[in-house]
Amino acid sequence: MAVVWGTDGNDFFHLAGDGLVAPAGYTDIVFNPGDLVATLSGDDIMIGTSAGIRYGGYDGYDILDYSAFGQGVAISEIDGGIRFLDGTVIGTISASAGIEEFDGSAFNDLLTTVAGGSAATLHGNAGDDTLVASATIELLDGGADTDTVSYTNSAAGVTVDLRLAGAQVSAGAASGDTLTGIENLIGSVAADTLHGDAGANRLAGEAGDDVLNGHGGSDVLVGGAGADQLVGEAGIDTVDYSASTAGVTVNLAAGTGLGGDAQGDTLATIENVTGSGLADALYGDGTANALAGGAGDDGLRGGAGADALDGGDGIDTASYRGSAAVAVDLLNHTASGGDAAGDTLTNVENLAGSSFDDRLAGDGGRNIISGDNGADMLAGNGGDDSLAGGAGDDGLDGGDGADRLIGGDGVDTIHGGTGNDSVDAGTGNDLVYGEAGHDGLTGGAGDDRLDGGDGNDTLDGGAGADVLAGGAGIDTVSYAGSAIGVVLNLATGASSGGDAQGDTLTGIEQVLGSAQADILTGDADANTLWGMAGDDVLTGGGNGDALKGGAGNDRFVYTALSDSAVSGIGKDTIADFAGGDRIDLSAIDADGNSANGDTAFSFGTGDFSRHAGELRVVTAGAIQVVYADVDGDKVPDFAINVVSDHPLTASDFLL
Repeated sequence: MAVVWGTDGNDFFHLAGDGLVAPAGYTDIVFNPGDLVATLSGDDIMIGTSAGIRYGGYDGYDILDYSAFGQGVAISEIDGGIRFLDGTVIGTISASAGIEEFDGSAFNDLLTTVAGGSAATLHGNAGDDTLVASATIELLDGGADTDTVSYTNSAAGVTVDLRLAGAQVSAGAASGDTLTGIENLIGSVAADTLHGDAGANRLAGEAGDDVLNGHGGSDVLVGGAGADQLVGEAGIDTVDYSASTAGVTVNLAAGTGLGGDAQGDTLATIENVTGSGLADALYGDGTANALAGGAGDDGLRGGAGADALDGGDGIDTASYRGSAAVAVDLLNHTASGGDAAGDTLTNVENLAGSSFDDRLAGDGGRNIISGDNGADMLAGNGGDDSLAGGAGDDGLDGGDGADRLIGGDGVDTIHGGTGNDSVDAGTGNDLVYGEAGHDGLTGGAGDDRLDGGDGNDTLDGGAGADVLAGGAGIDTVSYAGSAIGVVLNLATGASSGGDAQGDTLTGIEQVLGSAQADILTGDADANTLWGMAGDDVLTGGGNGDALKGGAGNDRFVYTALSDSAVSGIGKDTIADFAGGDRIDLSAIDADGNSANGDTAFSFGTGDFSRHAGELRVVTAGAIQVVYADVDGDKVPDFAINVVSDHPLTASDFLL
């Protein structure tokens, strides 16, 4: 390592490797491409060009100059470090080093002084620099590009006005600082007053009840914690709550903020809002606003004016409550009418319409769309959507996907589209078309028409004289919500009692009764009849039916041998026979001889004995099979599968 001693004159030192330089006085220049220990006594300029320098120059006016350095640097008197911005240490310095001026590189630098340190002048030079000030009276020169002065190390509030010439800091520990080439300000942890200038400024108040005024230019105001006063004045100005750790509610029309960092804030002449990373509610005013929700499930309401609504991440909603009628299409990115005129919507999943006749359409994803009042037209398009018409005569179309469609009040027309849809038509005489898929259709009050279309559908007409058409597939009609027992016949399509009063049924294969005493009759096809609670009477008719009485003392009625085959798919199954239930065979002539009247079956055990009209029960695992021999040839002519843990005896039959 070389040791070089300077003279009393103006010296220039260029070290090619390790070295110790001790200039004696006057103006010295030290240029080091390698490791260097500098102990200086005159007015010195130390030019850093590579790693490994350690500075200790006490006397005179000394400058640490990184203007020729090949990348941005971070120089800090607080921790004694000189680093690349990635954290790599390239030198050391201390508050007692006696260096009065830091000159940054042509890149993005971070220059930090400390109270009691010697540095009083910071030059950022080119690049987007951050100059962190201390209590020392300083000249803070950002240089070219967009530069920031930060007072985060100040324990007292500061007042900074970028519009002033000369000393712009007039309060707090940094009083007397002069700022030049500075565009952005960061306040202290206390109550600050920060003023921008005619250009575009970013003012961040940090903690404390701050006053931020952007004045001219398109400014960004970040109040931080505390009840802040945020004033944009001229230009297109934005309040930014992206750092808030709780969701915020910001209303530009009212000039108020609630929740998180917005709590207690007052806003004036602000055009745009950036929300937090949580669930926010952002409201615009009568001008053109840009509302950005960020992450979280946000609600955006631009109001009048051509607004830009960006939900960001999360499930976000654009609301047009309080507007005249609007037309918004998320799939085709169009908006018109009322407050939607001129709006652009990005990253918005859900729509809330006005009280008038809206046309709202989703996109290919999952959307929640509500029409509110008015005769609305709602379309889900692709995805598993939820559409609610609200009051008024609405038209709803789910499109593709498994959709949830709610008609609300009024005479609604609802199309489920493809997919397994769930429809609640609400009050009014509604028209509901399930279309493709296994749909659940509920008519509600009113005389409704429910058409299941393709798929295995479930239809519940509710109160009123309804037309229930199952369409293709295995379709079910449900009266589970009826407060009164129902009587219905699938063969004739007639129905009466409770919610079934006046109903007409076509294309129905399965019936779900009420919790009362029901009388359910199938047709010539294979039916499933489920009585639910109550003392029900179930008659399957021809083909292989599935009968389930549910709770109560139920009666399973057979009127002909053809009602249940001996084997195969034509054989009936009674699924839940219990004590108190009865299998009613009284309408069948046991010996098939009408000349001797209606003969009753004889219940016995063992094999058939070649007597006409014998009834036997054979247990096969968990199933008891009821066999009947009508003609006495010891071959069953009729059979029923009975699933029950109750052993069948003669008392369980009406013979």
